[in-house]
Amino acid sequence: MSFFSRSKNPSWLDSAREFCSARNITIMGWGPNALIVEAKSPERAAEISAQLANLGFRPVPDPDDDYAGLLTLSHPG
Repeated sequence: MSFFSRSKNPSWLDSAREFCSARNITIMGWGPNALIVEAKSPERAAEISAQLANLGFRPVPDPDDDYAGLLTLSHPG
């Protein structure tokens, strides 16, 4: 049994994948209202946040993400 199936993916995921792929942004994971991407520095996190704001994403501040080189973004769905 698969945890993820295309029918259960959020409606915004395909456009986010395409957007990220075109800009060399690595998607690490996602959920119903969240996207997690690789951001190895605060500067890269700020750059990615600004780019993905165009798709309705907002950064979720998390010190653990900073330490791990990740960026979690929320999406209204």
